Amino acid sequence: MPERLFHFFVDASEHGPYPGLVDPRDTMGLIGPYCSPAFSRSTAEQIVADLHKDNCGMTARWDGEILTFDWTPDYDGEGGTESVTPDERGRYRIGGHWPWDYDGPLDATERHQAALARSAARPTTPVPPTAEPLTVAATRHATTAPGR
Repeated sequence: MPERLFHFFVDASEHGPYPGLVDPRDTMGLIGPYCSPAFSRSTAEQIVADLHKDNCGMTARWDGEILTFDWTPDYDGEGGTESVTPDERGRYRIGGHWPWDYDGPLDATERHQAALARSAARPTTPVPPTAEPLTVAATRHATTAPGR
């Protein structure tokens, strides 16, 4: 069963929607408020920006590709730190610290847009540089309008 795309919202807030993938094998076909959807880097960055808009006792920071969440005892009574590294496809599984609300699975148009986003996010093999630089000659040609 393939991953399914949902729109996630931070429950009881105005933050979101965040498009995220849920692998039914990870949730036994069910999705819940404390699941850990897979988000693209740009979506994870938006989640961090929105998190910082709220003074809730939790912050997040980037160290290269690693996303680290820190929270104070005011947040959950204990405080702590969690680092999230991207998976082999560059997606960040974020969840477990606040309840998600969600819409989905998405309709056909949204799934098509998500497929385009997934294919654009796939790592590609870099094109090796050419041995010699390419020279492009630009010439200007005079053109005349028809009938003149």
